[in-house]
Amino acid sequence: METDKLFEGKCFNRDLSWLLFNRRVIDLANENTTPFNNKLMFLAIAANNLDEFYSIRVPSLQSQEELTHDGEEHKSGEHYSKILKQLHKRNEKNFEIQYSSYSQLDSQLVGNGFCNLTTYKALNASQMAKANQIFDQRILPFLSFTTYDDNYNLDFLKNKRMALGVSLKINGKHKIRIVPIPTDIDRLVKIKGANIDTYIMIEDLIRNNLSNLFDDGEIDNIITFRIIRDLDASLDVEKDDDNDDTINNLRHYLADREKGRITMFEVENKSQLDTDFVKSFMKKFKINKHNLYKVNGPVDLTFLFKIVKLLSKEYPNLSYPKFEPAQWNDDHSMLNYLNHHDMLLQYPYDSFNQYLEFLDEAINNPNTVAIKQTIYRVAHNSKVIELLKKAAQKGIKVTVMVELRARFDEANNLKVTTELEDAGCNIVFGKKFMKVHSKTCLVLTEAGMDPKGYVQIGTGNYNESTASQFVDLSLFSSKASYVKDLAAFFNYLEQPIVDPPKYEVLTASPHRIEDMVIQNIEQVKKYYLETGKGHVFLKVNSLTDVDVISAIYDAATVGVPFRLIVRGACCLELGVCGPKENIVISSIFGELLEHSRIYAFYDETESVWISSADLMTRNMDNRVELAAPIHDPDLMAQIQSIISTYANDDVDGCFMNLAGDYFKYENPKGASAQQTFIKEIGKYSPKFDNSWIDRLNNKVRKILKFS
Repeated sequence: METDKLFEGKCFNRDLSWLLFNRRVIDLANENTTPFNNKLMFLAIAANNLDEFYSIRVPSLQSQEELTHDGEEHKSGEHYSKILKQLHKRNEKNFEIQYSSYSQLDSQLVGNGFCNLTTYKALNASQMAKANQIFDQRILPFLSFTTYDDNYNLDFLKNKRMALGVSLKINGKHKIRIVPIPTDIDRLVKIKGANIDTYIMIEDLIRNNLSNLFDDGEIDNIITFRIIRDLDASLDVEKDDDNDDTINNLRHYLADREKGRITMFEVENKSQLDTDFVKSFMKKFKINKHNLYKVNGPVDLTFLFKIVKLLSKEYPNLSYPKFEPAQWNDDHSMLNYLNHHDMLLQYPYDSFNQYLEFLDEAINNPNTVAIKQTIYRVAHNSKVIELLKKAAQKGIKVTVMVELRARFDEANNLKVTTELEDAGCNIVFGKKFMKVHSKTCLVLTEAGMDPKGYVQIGTGNYNESTASQFVDLSLFSSKASYVKDLAAFFNYLEQPIVDPPKYEVLTASPHRIEDMVIQNIEQVKKYYLETGKGHVFLKVNSLTDVDVISAIYDAATVGVPFRLIVRGACCLELGVCGPKENIVISSIFGELLEHSRIYAFYDETESVWISSADLMTRNMDNRVELAAPIHDPDLMAQIQSIISTYANDDVDGCFMNLAGDYFKYENPKGASAQQTFIKEIGKYSPKFDNSWIDRLNNKVRKILKFS
């Protein structure tokens, strides 16, 4: 594309943008409309997000800095060293806001009597005696330590990321010992009381009982610290069909993964940063100063998940009100309905149980000859897996494409593989060098050259746990075009060496989803130049693909309106396409996690797709993804209503400004998309309102001083 050079370097860095996304998660803990318990949850989510970021993304940046001798990142044109410095600065600010919020919420937690979370030294004599007894009986037997000296290595901290650095004076000499905090004991130690239970942190209890572990010296200083390591190791499936080799490779991979270098060194107390131990530890393990963080509170706020769980049981009014999702009418056959109609579900407003009913009915249908499904992430004790096992045991030919490389779900997927194989399912692993990220199921009632049956194509995983918290779309159909395409898709997955098929209606990555998106944007541009009409709506989790961004820039230069909802990292810059630019970008946050992907292109013919793929280079070029068009007129009206509800959300939406920062409207005119969907559960009267094209886009243009 000729515009590539014109807009070269006109992109934000993906990782810097991601940290702004994590800031938006943290900011939800400061929203007046966020219930107290959910404020705690958002702080925990942000902490968990950051751990993964420093395990995967930061190591990649550091490697690029070293491999390119501090070259430039092609998207933003910035040197990697500068990006890493900016990451540290931006994350320090995030920590400052996060721990300030934690401090306030912690005071309210205790002050309002929701949960008695305290410190060891604040316990009364009776509580302290109980705490000491818990330490002696349940914690001390699992403690170990090693001397920190020239021979010390990180193997001692493998799978134990948090530890105490204890400085001792022994016979007039200073020695340091490392005490890992056990990970298989709850972080919160419960001390039962007559009226209310009290909780203290495990590291606090250990810190105040170290004399039981060390009797050969005088303790003069204790530092609580935590490390995050590079977990960005790669695992490729075998070229041949030897599943045993692939599984063995995965087991070795899981055993060796936590041997990467340290990418984050977190110290609990600011006053400890200049101690000899911290300086020595950083030097010994080559920890850059930009990987060192001080926190004004306990390290690793993911322990708040436990408190959230406790409060949810005791004080349900402190969380978002629960809602009942729409269920399938058991008096009617879902498969019979699909023989005459397509169906589009939006989880969690529509219950994920409806997918389970679809699968169960297919298993009990005497005409079913085969079931084929992709698995990326599933719940522990998954009902989906149980149903697939049931199908195989009934004699139905079941083929399951299990993606072993679903990061941090590898162990569970390995367990799932064993269960499915034992039940008689045929297991297929992903393509070499490419993860299979598609979310789809094919039920065949007739196989062969003219297959018949039912399809389900979605944007989210087959995980009943996350399906109650993530917003996703799920398309069901018995149309011959969908069935034929999906049969060809699974044939492609099952064959070790076969070219990607040509589809009648579906589109798949690698490459073709990107081509489809770009071609549709170009078609809208052409139509806009001819008629002055046309626009594009895109809803994704991330927008980082340079070719797609270049296509957006190219169309925006002539005035094509774009409404982009990008939950996470967004590399597209505003204000670079000239005076006709008409792009609005928002990131919607609320009670639920927005996870659905929608591509909608409006020219002489409306083209609307749902997809498993984000608009990222990895999803476009290096993964097997699926995109499905919506053809059924009733479903088209339904998804148009969904699109307009999202596009008009200026309540939960955070909007990007010219600097790449995000703001919220003080006086929103629209409504929260999520709250709208909750209110309309069970009502299928789609209302398509396209007023956002003029109202919201013009409002944002004025705020951003485009006109």
